[in-house]
Amino acid sequence: MSDKRAEKINEEIERQLEERGYVAIPDVLIGIGMLPESKYNEWKKGNLRCLEDGCSADLSKLHNVLKAVKSYAEENGLKPSVVRYNAEAKGALPLRFTMSNDPVRERLYSTHYLDPWQAQEIRRGRRK
Repeated sequence: MSDKRAEKINEEIERQLEERGYVAIPDVLIGIGMLPESKYNEWKKGNLRCLEDGCSADLSKLHNVLKAVKSYAEENGLKPSVVRYNAEAKGALPLRFTMSNDPVRERLYSTHYLDPWQAQEIRRGRRK
């Protein structure tokens, strides 16, 4: 991965942490330009087979993003939390992230990384 791409990923992670106290892979992909928001919305409605179908990058680049986010989270003490994504328009049907339905990559895509301190500070600020 290029230094420029790694820097862009890190900036997006830091923006999400500052804004809401956690990082979500789909939002990182949107933020770095690999996933158009319109494709994300189609996927959330259950109109795409998987999230990867909506991405403009190849699977190798997507995998590099997954690894970079996980590595950043581990290095910075963020807490992982697996989140179930369900289609909005089709009841509680779970959404798929990967073309291959690989359970390891599915889990990586669906993991949010939480900065407990920052999330608490954000919640406090909203209560005021």
